[in-house]
Amino acid sequence: MFSDLFNYNDREVFFDVNADHVVSTTFDILSDDKKMLLRTDRKDNSSSYLSIVNSKYRVVLNEEILRPLQEQMVEYFDQSVLEEIKIKDTVTKNGAICYSEYIFPSLKNTIETNTGHKTDIGLRYIMKNTFDGSGSIVLYGGAIDFFCTNGLIRGEYDVTRRRHTKNFSVDGFKSAFENSMERFTELVNMYQEYADIKIKSVKAVEDVFNALARTDPNAEKKREGGLSDKLFSQYAAESTVRGHNLFSVVSTLTHYASHNDELFPLTKAGDNGTLFKRQERVTKWLDSKAWYDFVNDNRRIMVTV
Repeated sequence: MFSDLFNYNDREVFFDVNADHVVSTTFDILSDDKKMLLRTDRKDNSSSYLSIVNSKYRVVLNEEILRPLQEQMVEYFDQSVLEEIKIKDTVTKNGAICYSEYIFPSLKNTIETNTGHKTDIGLRYIMKNTFDGSGSIVLYGGAIDFFCTNGLIRGEYDVTRRRHTKNFSVDGFKSAFENSMERFTELVNMYQEYADIKIKSVKAVEDVFNALARTDPNAEKKREGGLSDKLFSQYAAESTVRGHNLFSVVSTLTHYASHNDELFPLTKAGDNGTLFKRQERVTKWLDSKAWYDFVNDNRRIMVTV
């Protein structure tokens, strides 16, 4: 019924993956524990190299995951919700790593800060699949800020992982899909709480950025203009609009996770997949002791005032 809605025929992620032998052309030796994966595009039947994987590796096509996921969406959501769905596919490393993002503009809740600024937080899902043995198949449930397209994926409770093995099944995604709706409501409520909590000092914001950046030594440079300094510069812009509250601090982190701009440019080796990695990093930051301590310190200030 909704096949046109999900653009089955025109999406780049719907390609085939075939396996071939790994052979030494010099000595004519055949590997008995490795195989080569090749991407085959359906439009012109051309093939290109993807990776070398273990011989027991089970190829799980994107279509095997996305079709059942989309069928669940059709069963779960009203037609009016599905008609406005936004889909974005990201294919990196020639298809070795793929992301499919589903954004639901109709499913949104408004967050209002103490400055009167309002922003709509919407529901989204991201499917990640790989064809290089680098990771499991992952379904993320998360949120997106429609005011500035800041994205966030949230925590292990919203993630379902399945390995590339012969016993792979999509059944585990079904319960995760429904549970993520409840998690989304909890996330929106938390965001509104953050919007209501004023920060105790600008110095506290600097300190938490320094603490978070130190957990990622590759990103934090010991020089002026390092990651923590850039985060603070972004916070200055966020707080001008949203006010000096915890939500502005979160928006700073999600901006870093979602934007390739002057403050947070992608490196020459980076691609759109790098932004998803940043979102995974920010998710870990928001589950860290440094962040919890920062939030609780500001909660205490609010209670005692």
